[in-house]
Amino acid sequence: MTPAATIVVPSYRHGAFIRRRIESILEQTRRDFELIVIDDCSQDDSDTIIRALQAEHGFTYIRNERNSGSPFSAWEQAGALAKGRYLWICESDDVAEPEFLEVGVSTLDAEPQAALFYCDSNVIDTTGTCVGHTDDFFHEIWKETRWDRSFVNDGAAELEAFQVRGQTVPNMSSALIRTSAFREAYRPFLKRLKLTGDWLFIGWVLQQGKVVYQKRTLNNFRRHDATSRASVVSARSQAEFIITKCLLFSASHRPTTELASLLSTDAVRFLHERARWWEVVSALLRISPTATFSAATRLAVSLVSNPRYIERFRARRRMASGGG
Repeated sequence: MTPAATIVVPSYRHGAFIRRRIESILEQTRRDFELIVIDDCSQDDSDTIIRALQAEHGFTYIRNERNSGSPFSAWEQAGALAKGRYLWICESDDVAEPEFLEVGVSTLDAEPQAALFYCDSNVIDTTGTCVGHTDDFFHEIWKETRWDRSFVNDGAAELEAFQVRGQTVPNMSSALIRTSAFREAYRPFLKRLKLTGDWLFIGWVLQQGKVVYQKRTLNNFRRHDATSRASVVSARSQAEFIITKCLLFSASHRPTTELASLLSTDAVRFLHERARWWEVVSALLRISPTATFSAATRLAVSLVSNPRYIERFRARRRMASGGG
């Protein structure tokens, strides 16, 4: 029988967490799934732990002989290998609640036009202790109350109003994606990104159909220092934010004149971080010369239409440099 879902665990150097991650998947109340664990040549004890669990439970295990350099390589494999109607990317340090898959599958089955389901998460530390909740993310970062209740929205509308400004899905482990939408949305370009790939990918998924948010805490997102995000330097981080916003802006079909407004927060961030302008430009070009040129051209057009943003930037620069 075709499984309801394909569950893929991209694993890399999370030996301290991988057992609990896999066990939480095997404890799901919905059982018609296939599990694929892809280890990206971890140098810790991940391989030993995964092999022991595989021998006991019989899931598919793929270990790369060389490190791919990107977690999105496993996503590419996931799209190619998946047999289920839905695809669940399970980050290897997170933990699922037993009902996640049952709720996600039944929700998407009831919404055949939906491409994406996601839910709330507890935030846990290295010991598994709860230290927060995604409500904090929605209230403090987004400053919105719309996530205080469940909703269904058109994906294109969600992209234009929210996703273009920032990631609306706090972590990939809390999302279940229709496999056909996953395949349509995935592009190898994601492998060029270290920080914002999931943000960009969700934006492309939203182009494929509706989005369903369920106000239930069915996931546990682990926050710790040993993550790929923690090692991204300022110039690279700023470059990825700019590229991602510009690509999502293009996908949203908003007027080019609005780009300057969208990037205004990135301009303020640039003034307060250590990276020099040439370091940011260099990082942009390393990611994609084509995307950089396109973004620069669109921004120039937007600034010509909105010269006030140039004056605002100059004023903020004077303030940042102590010029009053």
